[in-house]
Amino acid sequence: MTIKTQKLSVGYKKPLVENLSFEISSGLTCLIGPNGSGKSTLLKTMAGLIKPLSGSIFVFGKDHSTINALDLAKLIAFVPARFPAETNIKVFDFVALGRIPHTNAFGKLEKSDLEKVNSAMEQAEVAYFAKRRVSSLSDGEKQRVALAKALAQDTKILLMDEPTAFLDYEHRIKLFEFLTEMKNKIPLVSTHELDLATRFTESVLHLHTPC
Repeated sequence: MTIKTQKLSVGYKKPLVENLSFEISSGLTCLIGPNGSGKSTLLKTMAGLIKPLSGSIFVFGKDHSTINALDLAKLIAFVPARFPAETNIKVFDFVALGRIPHTNAFGKLEKSDLEKVNSAMEQAEVAYFAKRRVSSLSDGEKQRVALAKALAQDTKILLMDEPTAFLDYEHRIKLFEFLTEMKNKIPLVSTHELDLATRFTESVLHLHTPC
């Protein structure tokens, strides 16, 4: 169970990351580097939100470019650095959106889906405000709700962009501990928390600002 890149270049009009080759098979990997080095762009490309400029990504041996959007969403969950546009739905309903790739044609949540949603909320410590409106939450609470949605998606690969940005210190530690303890998953997390990355991660991918 691996995700790897071969001579991957990502960016928009010009590359932010060029000829990047790496392979991750297990354990927490932290993606570090200064602002502008392409961390977010790399994660978005791996999540299928941006097409690579060149090179390849392989997910469990399969070429990323040949996987359709629905199947990719069953393999990779992405938590962006910023919470999606303001929404007034309840926390439970937002987390339940993570089950969309797995539901039937009518989007109905079965018993197993509800169990995944409830478990994800418990793990992210958001179950106690499941009935609150997302728009009423603090930035830190929203970040934990975004994590819960990704966990409900139940993928083997979890990509997170600066997940501790709005969390207090206690929840930063808890998040890194949680990611370290994940079984049968591959978490790749971009962060500026070098102390926590050094303390908890099994491997580090360091990007440099393009010249």
